Amino acid sequence: MVRVGYCITTRLTAPWGVPRSVAIVAWCLSLSGCVTVDPRPDFDRAQQMVAARTGVDQVYDPDASSDIEETIAALLVDGVTTDEAIQIALLNNRQFQLLFQEIGVSRSDVVQSGLLSNPSIGLSSRFPEAGGRSNFTLTFAQQIADLWQIPVRKRIAEAALEQTILNIVHEASKLALEVKRNCYQVMALKQLETIALESTEIANRSLTLAEDRFEAGEGGKVDVNLARASALSGRSRTMGLHREAELAQTTLAHTLGLARWREPWTLNDSLPQDTILFKDDDSLLVYAMTQRLDARAAAMKVQAAEDEIKRQYLSIFPNVTLGVEWERPERRSAPGRNILADTARSSVANGRLTAPSIQSRGERKRERRQSIDSLIGPTLDITLPIWDQNQAQIAKAQFLAVKARKAYEAILDDVSRDLQQAQTVATSASQLVKFFEDESLPHALQSVDAAQRAYRAGNLDILVLLDAQKTLVAQQEADIGANRDFAIAMAELRRATGGRLPSESGDETIENHPHSPDTETP
Repeated sequence: MVRVGYCITTRLTAPWGVPRSVAIVAWCLSLSGCVTVDPRPDFDRAQQMVAARTGVDQVYDPDASSDIEETIAALLVDGVTTDEAIQIALLNNRQFQLLFQEIGVSRSDVVQSGLLSNPSIGLSSRFPEAGGRSNFTLTFAQQIADLWQIPVRKRIAEAALEQTILNIVHEASKLALEVKRNCYQVMALKQLETIALESTEIANRSLTLAEDRFEAGEGGKVDVNLARASALSGRSRTMGLHREAELAQTTLAHTLGLARWREPWTLNDSLPQDTILFKDDDSLLVYAMTQRLDARAAAMKVQAAEDEIKRQYLSIFPNVTLGVEWERPERRSAPGRNILADTARSSVANGRLTAPSIQSRGERKRERRQSIDSLIGPTLDITLPIWDQNQAQIAKAQFLAVKARKAYEAILDDVSRDLQQAQTVATSASQLVKFFEDESLPHALQSVDAAQRAYRAGNLDILVLLDAQKTLVAQQEADIGANRDFAIAMAELRRATGGRLPSESGDETIENHPHSPDTETP
């Protein structure tokens, strides 16, 4: 976790004659500079939401990244299941990890949105031409437009933070789907490789049977060559499937963040035997509308865009500064006295020797108290919206709000499309799996068995046997493909409904944020 904090405490020592109230106000305002950016609660909430949506126990934690390798090593022992692969991806996928840093960025924006602008202080001094005390001015000012802009700014920043968290959870659901898809592909290719090995064994037995018949004079060399070609084709098919399985394993390793993992590991699982868990299409669509987090994030974006319109209206007066100014006027220096000349003038005036008049200390103090020594008063600085009344930014915010609402409506259309497509594919794949298991595969097995018996008895041409074997292999491969497609379709259906089907949701542990904007865009 990155926790950033700073605290600025300013002590303003009042110069001679500066009122203490000015220094106290400046010091009190500086206390508001103590802020801390702590995204830990946001990390925790994102992890809880991801765990609830994907069913995993652990999610990547920026504070505990050093323990990830040990956890992964423990999960890889004795092979991994699909669920464990999802767990590894949500801990170790680099692209998913970097998304959590966006939470820290958004939390920083929330903290920044609640801060007042820094106050300003001004000092100026002017010196009399003939000498004496200089004119000194001290100004302290604070931007107060923040007082009515901060609430809107904070709502916008908090909405952006919520969007960030919801997007991370949505990306976690997409990552889980990608892991499942890759796992199912690896499983299907391994099963196809097994089928290819079995078909090669069948082809070898057919070759042996053809050779035995040839040696017994019951068959021709053509039958042997055809059987050998079928066996060689099976071996070639097996090697090709092995290569594809290795490539699929590499793709899966990259998704799990294990592209540079040195220790060997295997996927130890089988394709799930799922069932169709929905009946009412309308209720499933309503459920998906309420659960899809990308729709929630888009709704939050609409609300933020509408708040941005309000903020732009409040920015018509962008600068309203209130402050206090203290001024010490200049004072001319007292002229120097010529004691002899003053004595002579006083003696001439009085007709006898007379000392000049000298002002007492009390008189000097009384005269000083009667003079203006300093000036203090409030200041107000307002930027008048004469030429620029923020019309362009208001119009821009309105256009962006309409754009956000249209994007939200487009996402709702996407939810409906995704759900309909996933339902169609899942239903079709389920029917195809049942067809292969109940009809096609049993018939192909019976055909091969009957063809082998007939060929062994000399009642059937080898081409018919080889054709029956090819049909069986094709049906077995198609059955595996149908099971793979059905498993992927069910995973896609869960993603289309927000990560879980209604029967799997249980208690909702995620905040039920409203996802339908209520206000109208101006």
